[in-house]
Amino acid sequence: MTTPNLQPGQRLELDITTVAFGGDGIGRHENFVIFVPFVIAGERVEVELVDIKPKYATADLIRVITPSPHRIAPRCPYYAQCAGCQYQHIDYAHQLEMKSAQIRDVFQRIGKIKEPPIEPVVASPKPFNYRNKIVVHGPGKPGFWTMRGRSILPIAQCPIARDEINVQLAEISRQELADVHLTLRVNSVGQLWTYTEVKGRGAVPQLPDAAPSEIEEIVLGKALRVPVGSFFQINADVIAAALQHARAAFAASGCKILVDAYCGVGLFALLLADLAEHVYGMELDARAIEYANANAQRLGITTPHDFYPGSTDRLLFYTLRQVNLDETCLILDPPRSGCGVAVLKALAKQKPRKILYVSCAPAMLARDVKDLLKAGYRLEKVTPFDMFPQTQHCEAIAELVPVHANSA
Repeated sequence: MTTPNLQPGQRLELDITTVAFGGDGIGRHENFVIFVPFVIAGERVEVELVDIKPKYATADLIRVITPSPHRIAPRCPYYAQCAGCQYQHIDYAHQLEMKSAQIRDVFQRIGKIKEPPIEPVVASPKPFNYRNKIVVHGPGKPGFWTMRGRSILPIAQCPIARDEINVQLAEISRQELADVHLTLRVNSVGQLWTYTEVKGRGAVPQLPDAAPSEIEEIVLGKALRVPVGSFFQINADVIAAALQHARAAFAASGCKILVDAYCGVGLFALLLADLAEHVYGMELDARAIEYANANAQRLGITTPHDFYPGSTDRLLFYTLRQVNLDETCLILDPPRSGCGVAVLKALAKQKPRKILYVSCAPAMLARDVKDLLKAGYRLEKVTPFDMFPQTQHCEAIAELVPVHANSA
């Protein structure tokens, strides 16, 4: 394929055929792919070329010539300038349809599965005002990064953030920040934390004097404590739905043992513990393991439980050696980069009865599922959860079982 004679700044009219995972629509000029943000499949648009690569180009949207029936007015006054949201111009029902199609496409292209078993996307009860945490940046008026990440856009509200955050953000927006990241975080009962992290010095929260150093989150009626700077899911309603899904899958599996890899402060392990006869967890962050044990004690967990600090790459093989694999369900909830090579190698040799693979990065999930299928697993289904409405992102839980049952 030869590159057409295109130049940055040139304007074209394009028909948008699809919206790819990542949020950009795809149009073609002389069969040459051009990526355009803020469009919908079926629209005809005018664009201005920004960057020309050997195999594709990127462009800015200038105007919509023929709009989709799914196009709506964005709620946010900063939309299309701020880098946070990609889909506010699309009605919510269609956002869910798009994400389902995108995840199917990812499993076909990357996972090499011809007909992937993708379930309908579980919707967020709140398409807006769901985020329990945002991070604004200085220096100057607090803001979010712009679309191309070259400057900071001052903001005074964020329609996808919780109301409590927006009240505080309106106040903070009148102030000047130093060269820091400022986090606003609210828990399930409306308590708010505001703390800074100095750029270039790592994610070490600098709390105001007398501010609590831990956050209590209530999920499915259970109170978990989390260090202020630690990760916790940002959409409380959807993580509750994902946990209910995991509970049902574990109960239906007939497993007695739960192994929670990348367990953090024990979210999945502790919320499923009442269904198991023994629970194991592993997490690189030693402080998170301390909290997992403290949360277990605070919740009165009577199921035997062992939480290990250390790398899942190193610990998983030895943990699976301790258990009857035919009675074991493994939860994998790795970082965005997916599972380490050592984890996939261990699972090629040690096949638990059930794997629940939780991921916020469907492309990495499809990549790892492809390796697990080669290693002797079968993909039962993938259930997407819309943890991040109005954005390109989506959570998913893949369920896998060995092709051949383990011998007891």
